[in-house]
Order: sequence, then C-alpha cells, then structure tokens
Amino acid sequence: MPRRAGRAARGAGAIPTAIETAKQWRAAIGDGYRIEVFDHRGYGDKTLRDRLLYVAKDAGVPAVVTNDVHYATPRGAATHELLHAIKDIVALSRTQSLRSTSEYFLKDSNEMCDLFWDAPEAVDETLRITDACDFEVDLDAPHFPKVAIPAGTTHTGWLARRCYEGARRRYPSITRAVEDRLQHELGLIFRMGFASYFLLVADIVDHIRKLGIRCACRGSAAGSLVCYVLGISDVDPVRYDLLFERFMNERREEFPDVDVDVESHRREEVLAYILDTYGKEQTAICCMVDTFRARMAIREVGKALGLPAEEIDLVAKAFPRVQASDIPRAIEHLPELQGTNLQAGQLEQLFELCLAIDGFPRHLALHPSGVILSSADLADRVPMQESFQGFVMLQADKHDVEDLGLVKLDVLGVRMLSSIAHARDEIERVHGRSVDLDDLPRDDADTFRLIASSRTIGCFQIESPGQRELLARFQPNRFEDLIVDISLFRPGPVKSDMVSPYLERRHGFEDAVYPHPSLRSILRETHGVIVFHEQLIRAIASVTGCSLADADYIRRHLDSERPSLPDDPDSRPARRGLDGPRSGVGADNEVGAWFVARAVDNGYSRLQAETLWKEVFAFASFGFCKSHAAAFALPTYVSAWLKAHYPAEFLAGVLTHDPGMYPRRLIVSDARHFGIAILPIDVNHSDALYRVQPVLFPHSGDYRRQRGQERWGIRLALSEVKGISDAEVDSIIEARNECPFSSLEDLWRRTELSQPVLTNLVHVGALDSVESTRTRRELLWRATELATEPKPAVGHQLGLALDESAVPSLGDLADYSSLEQVQAELEVAGIDARKHMMELYQPLLVELGVTSGAELRHKRNDSQVWVAGIKVSTQTPAIRSGQRIIFLTLDDTSGPIDVTVFQRVQPRCARTVFHSWLLLVKGIVRKRGGASLTHDMDSDNVGITVVAHEVFDLAELASDRAAGHSRAAALGRQRRLQAVAGLAPGGELAAPKLWHSSGGSAGR
Repeated sequence: MPRRAGRAARGAGAIPTAIETAKQWRAAIGDGYRIEVFDHRGYGDKTLRDRLLYVAKDAGVPAVVTNDVHYATPRGAATHELLHAIKDIVALSRTQSLRSTSEYFLKDSNEMCDLFWDAPEAVDETLRITDACDFEVDLDAPHFPKVAIPAGTTHTGWLARRCYEGARRRYPSITRAVEDRLQHELGLIFRMGFASYFLLVADIVDHIRKLGIRCACRGSAAGSLVCYVLGISDVDPVRYDLLFERFMNERREEFPDVDVDVESHRREEVLAYILDTYGKEQTAICCMVDTFRARMAIREVGKALGLPAEEIDLVAKAFPRVQASDIPRAIEHLPELQGTNLQAGQLEQLFELCLAIDGFPRHLALHPSGVILSSADLADRVPMQESFQGFVMLQADKHDVEDLGLVKLDVLGVRMLSSIAHARDEIERVHGRSVDLDDLPRDDADTFRLIASSRTIGCFQIESPGQRELLARFQPNRFEDLIVDISLFRPGPVKSDMVSPYLERRHGFEDAVYPHPSLRSILRETHGVIVFHEQLIRAIASVTGCSLADADYIRRHLDSERPSLPDDPDSRPARRGLDGPRSGVGADNEVGAWFVARAVDNGYSRLQAETLWKEVFAFASFGFCKSHAAAFALPTYVSAWLKAHYPAEFLAGVLTHDPGMYPRRLIVSDARHFGIAILPIDVNHSDALYRVQPVLFPHSGDYRRQRGQERWGIRLALSEVKGISDAEVDSIIEARNECPFSSLEDLWRRTELSQPVLTNLVHVGALDSVESTRTRRELLWRATELATEPKPAVGHQLGLALDESAVPSLGDLADYSSLEQVQAELEVAGIDARKHMMELYQPLLVELGVTSGAELRHKRNDSQVWVAGIKVSTQTPAIRSGQRIIFLTLDDTSGPIDVTVFQRVQPRCARTVFHSWLLLVKGIVRKRGGASLTHDMDSDNVGITVVAHEVFDLAELASDRAAGHSRAAALGRQRRLQAVAGLAPGGELAAPKLWHSSGGSAGR
C-alpha cells in the first residue's frame, strides 16, 4: 500500500477512506497487493500500526511487516544524523528533527516477532515473500555489444583475418615462431569466446588513432601477439620475450583486461565515441566511491559542528593524507604534529565524529578509466545513473564489476601522452618538420646518454629521486634495460632487496647465481634474480612439468591453503589469487607439498626441490609483470628521446599538462639547466598553452634560427594567471590577433577581463613590454580606476587613441624591486620566471657556506655539508626496514637536491620539513654507484643524497639576520624550539599505516 494512503490512516476519521483506497488498489493490482505495516517506536507509530492492521483486515488485503534500515545497530543513529547534516549542509544543532527515534536499524527475526507479537500473520507474510524471491543474474558468461563485421563472415574468422593482415604489416616475414604463437593465442581466444572483445578493442583503438590521439596499451595485454598485430599494443612480445599466459589463460578467474592509455585532455572524445558508437544501453562507465578520509572528514564534520572555516582549514592541512581512523595515531606518533595543540579539548568531539564516519561513502564519481562493454540488457542486470558530465555511470566500482562478471576496458587519460603530443606539435610548428614518434629507433645513443646521466626530470616513470639514483647506479644502455629498471623500482622488488644483487651482478662485482642450472636460460637476462612474473611462471612450469596456464594459476595461489592444483582429482575451488602481499599462509602449505613432489618426480632431489620452492615462494609476491614494464618502457623511451633531442618542446609539453610528480617551478628550473630561456607571461606573446619561441641573443640584434645556433625559450602560458578563465584567455588571444595591445587601457577595452584578472596581469608583469613608461604600481592604480569607468560593449566604437594622453600619471611611484617581482610571480603564477627565488638569498647562502646541488658531486663521500632550496616534494613511502623515512627534494639554482630524513631526527625537524617551504639542511653526503667492471660509466654520475642531521626554516633565518641577530643566535632559537617539539610525548612511530606524500610547495 502506498505510504500516502497509510498517512491518510493517521486520522481516525480517515480510516473508511483508507479502506476504500486499499480495495481500489487491490482491484487494480490483484492478489500481489500488500499493505506495509511498520513500527519504529516513534511518536504515533504504534497507533498508525494498529490502524494499518485494521485497514488490511477490513479490506481483505494481507499485511506485511517491514522496518526501515538506515544503519546496522542502534548506535549508528548518531552517525546517521551527522551524515544527514553533512549532506544537507546544515549544522548538527539544527537537525534534531531527523532523529526522533533510533529504531531504523537492521532488526533480526526475533526482534521483529517480538515487535509484532500481536500480528503473527503479517510476520508470516514477510517470510513468505522472502521465500518467493528468486532472481538470478547471469554472471558466468561475458556479454558483448554487437560488433560490425563484413557480411558472410564470423567474428572468429574476421579476427583471424585481421591478425594475419596486421602480422604482415608488423613483420618483414611471418616466421615459424610468429605463426605458432599467433595460432596458439587465437585458439585460446576462440575457445574462451572472446573474439568479439578483441575486435571491439581494436576498433576503439583504430578510431583513437584516426582522431590523431596518442594512445598506448599497458598491463599484461602487452604480452599478447594478437594485441600487437591488431595495433592495440606497440610492444613486440616476440622480440621482448613476453608471455601470453600472464595476460590470458583458461585457468584465470578474471576476464581479459585490456588497458588503453590516451591523452588526458582528449579522453572525453574517446568516451563519447564509445558511447555513441555502441549505444548507451549497452555501454557504461564504472563509478568510483569517494569515501571520508582524514582531511575530508575534518572539513565536513567541522562545518557540521559550526566551527570557524579558518580553524577547520588549519586543522585539516596539518594532517597527512591518511585514513580518518588514523587520526589519533597520527596525533600521537607523527613528530610534525607534536606541539600543534591538536589534542586540545575543543577538538576532541571533532575527531570522535571523524572516526565515526571513517570510510563512509561521500559521493559517487566517474571512474577515471573503467568502461563497461556489454549487451543491450545491461540496464536489466546492473543499476545505472547519469554522471555530472552526462555519461551513463554504473553504480558499481571496478572491484564490483569483476564480481558481476562484466567485461571492462580501461581507457585511462595519461597526461604524459598529452605532453608528448604537445611536444610533437610544437616541433612541427617551430621547425616545420614532422617527427614520427611511433617509429623511433630504440637504440639512440643520445637518448641513453641522457637516461644514464639521470637528468630525467619530466620523463615518464624515471623522474623520481629514487629512480634518478637507480639510473645513476644502473646505467641503462638499451631498451631492455629500461624494462628491468621499471620493474626493479617497485615496492615489491625494493622491499625484498632485489635491486642490490641485480646491480652487483650487472656490473661484475658478483657472479650470477641461479637457484638451479635448469633455470639458467629463464633467469639469464636478470643475472639469476627473479624479477618478472613471467620468469616465475616459466620456472614453475619447468620444475614441475605443468603447463604455463597451470603455472600462472599456481603463481597467483602460492599462499592459498587449499587451491585447485593441476592434478587434484577433487578439483577444489580456490579463492581469488593475490599478486600482492602475503595473506599469512606459511611456505609449508599444500601448494608447496605439490611443488616439491612434482619436482622430485621430474628428477630433482628433495633438497633441490625444497630449496627451489623456498626461492619461488620468497619472490612470488615481489616480482613485477614484464609485459606491464615493457608497455611502460615505450613512453618512457619516447619522453627521454624528446628531452634529449628537443628539450624545449618537450618541457613545454610537460609544463602545459603537468604530468609528473614535481611542481611546474622545478620543471622551469630544469629547463634553465638545459640552456632554455624562461620567458615571462606577456599579453602580446603568451598563448593559452606553453609555447616555444626563439630568443633574441643579447648582442646579435637578430633571431638566429640556423640549426645548432638558435637559442629557444619557453613562454609561460596565460592560463597560469590566478583566477583567469578560458573565456578570458580566448578574449585576449582573439583581440591581439587583430592587432597587438598598446596600453593597459587598450587591453581593458578590447577584452572581456574581470578587474581581479586585469590586476593579476599587471602584478605579474604581463604588461611590462607594453607599458615601458609606467611602473607596475601606477598600472595597478590605473587598473582599479578603469574598473569604475563604463566599458563599451564588444563591437561598439572605441575612444580615439589620442584620448590616452589625458590619462593622469603617477610618475613618483617606485617600480617593483627584484624581490617584489619574484614574489608577484609566485603569487599569481606559482613560477619565478624572471629570477630564481634562491638568487635573492645568495648573500646569506654564501655566509652560511651552503653547497649547491651541482657542487655536491665534487664533495667526498660522508663529508658534512649545508644545502638549501625550495621544497618541491616530500614522500614517506613504504621501505624494507619498516621505518618511516622522509624523502625530500629541494630546488636551488643549480638543480634538484635529494635529502633523506631518517626516523631518528624526525622528532626535532619533521614540523619544519612539512610546514616550511624554504629549507636549510645540515647533513652528510651519501654517494652510491659510479663504478662498473662490465659497463662504461661516468664516474661523476653517482646517486647523491644528503642525509639530514638538522633542518631549519631558511626564510625565518633570513628574517632574524635582517633584524640584526647573529647567525648563531638565529640558528640557536630554531634549535631550542625543535628540541621542545622533540620532547613532546609521541612514543614509537606507527609507520606502516601513516605513509603519505606531498607535492611540496609552489612558493605561494
């Protein structure tokens, strides 16, 4: 019975109407009609319940007992009220009407029977309906949308034809190895019924390329020859010895999962094509459940409690990006939070409520990659809704999608691909020549010289401090080395210390050691160290004699207690396997017993078999997928090639699309080290994007464009101006295309700029080249005046240029100093283009005896140094020892400086590290690498880190010195404050759950 009819029964006089309404509904619906009866023990609920039972009895309609459920237990009522306050953006003090009762919880059958003891027939009706519910969703077989194929052909036949056509394009001749592998892969695809899926993905990738959008395949799909010849992947699995079974085999519980990376700023074009071509009724995009974490919970709960916005913001920013449940542990253990007054009584209630909503969903968002491709009955099998952008969105995240048996294609927007495309377009625009980045030779000496120099900031996958140190030690000199390098720099290999033995063996300081001579051919490329999943699969198959499909299954279930082993007559079902951390099952499990027994049957001694098993079990969860690494190595190589040959164009792309781990100001600093001029924002020269421009030589008087003589600069983009909109950028570009701007007044009259944006343009110096006779302070005054004058509409006649002379002048206003210019650039654009911020501190740095980043390579190992710079990143990743270590990157005028802050010094200096942006560090130089017995190496190119002993706030130190305090007094004051913070109660660091990273500071 509809609840509006039930509400009518609240009045005693309306009962006859309610009875008549119930009879009408019964006549209209039939025997399936029921009247809902509930009792939430709220005001009037008992009376309403009795009246509904009376109506049901008199109308001859069966009653059914229900209970609204909003939380699991009565204790969830308060949390429910808090979530409502957050959702409705009202203070908790005004939400009392929401919780008139706490009975909206999941009651068990006994509680419901006690509540309706006088209406047993209604309780029985609920149970009868429960028993009658029978709905099955087909989750076993994949459902694909219809794929257009030529008439008279089948999906399998058309896929085979396309594969052989692609093989003839990819290879000079189809060898026996290619033919056999293609037949093997196609046979498995046909048997498993996935021909339509591969045709579908190939069609989507073909269309992406026709649109001129760069794309790349990632993940284990790169190990498929079918994907390679169809053009889905550009990595040759035969050449790089990749394994198809790692991607797809008959024993995998998951459907094949192809991941396609596309240019991030054009991803919506790809999604629109997929949805338009295959129909919204059979395609959708996964959702992403955004949950409450520490910072979000603090902000939302703070608003619900009515706390001041400034206080909420201060408290939220004090915490790293951790779970809300980790707030108490963070306050107790993280040294950067000691002495911050976060344990004060007024915040206790805030944190308690944050813990209550930890992990609760905040809202659903469009998943950044997961596209579902299914049949036309998709909406009948799973719930969907429309996203904010207008895309059809599945009410299931990527993990639910797998459990629902849906086939997913990951279309991920990757900003590095956008950067590469921007660089390609800039090369053509500036130099007038087209570069085919998909046909680059993969043995370019200049590219590997750059990689080996570790000057790889901005390059895909190899720009982090750890990777740059690894490159210096590794010295890659071929494409296959990049595959190994990317695989080694993963949490698993680092945690299991696979890096050191590999490098020692690569450089000839240690002989390669193999678990058994029979595995030499499998492990030769990595000097006996098990690095790849593919190696592990082949090793299991070689030792036990099982198939590669069975070996992959065993790899994924090594820590299962009772998996379905290849020769298990009972074929016991196994749990879903894990490629990550151990689940706690010991090495002496049933899989180990099976492995040892099969190895003994194949001629290994029991001791050899047990040794091999320990080796396999130890490395299984730490390896990396070689196909995935090979797929990553391709854009890594392309980005390094661009930086080696066209650094200005490449870094302009990096600055435009911001794909890496560092803020733009460090990319700008890196560009300077490559001899690239940084050109400031200018209303007559800057574009919406970062552009490469020729630079006038100081004494030449002309532009030199000849190859080898030109000097190129990167012009900062208008889009970097704080507060500017796309429409305002377009307005500037459109107006100046007619004629350049001649004055501030001309800019104001011919564009659609807001007064704050006009002020920011003046402040950042974007009119310096236009207004050479007026200072910025005068222009700021004039910009404020212009905002009060009537502005002619677009298309109307403008005032004569002669009127400009009537503008009053304020010539006595001083121009900006160098410090003010840099501060203005940091405030408006976050980038110090005209002068590096650290140049302003040069006299103090000389006084302190600070060593620059470039000079560190000339320092002896273990020597003490002072270094200083702008903080650009901080990270506390998981490491093998389990300690919490802060990896810090500083930017001075000569390049990035990597600093390591160990746990023992964090109680004193962690607050300074995380809450200051100009840092002075006293520490010890640590050098690694730089020597090899087997490879040519530059002895100066070593991995250099400064191990911090003390960290100070450089800006605060400069302020104290300017106030007349001595250097010793200024440093001593900070040391005393740090000592007090270090004595605050904290106990041992609870590191494993409190790792986090930060993008550093842009200087604002």
